Amino acid sequence: MYKVGDIILQRCYTGGTRLVLVTTQEREIKNGRAGFGGTKVEEDGTEIKSEFGSGVWGYDDQVVKVVKRGTRYGLASYLSW
Repeated sequence: MYKVGDIILQRCYTGGTRLVLVTTQEREIKNGRAGFGGTKVEEDGTEIKSEFGSGVWGYDDQVVKVVKRGTRYGLASYLSW
């Protein structure tokens, strides 16, 4: 299971995947289902910025795997990889 601070691989409903740095875990992210909020990132942990922003959310069943385990003490350690 993932935790806040982990980088996960998310399967999108469009069929693709993306890397997400998890910033929140929610019992009810949407439609009564558990999920997460986060930021799209590259493999090295840098934020992917676009005109639409980098924030994303998803349901727990969209998590394919945890790519990199993080820390519970904040995001600063991730950004310094």
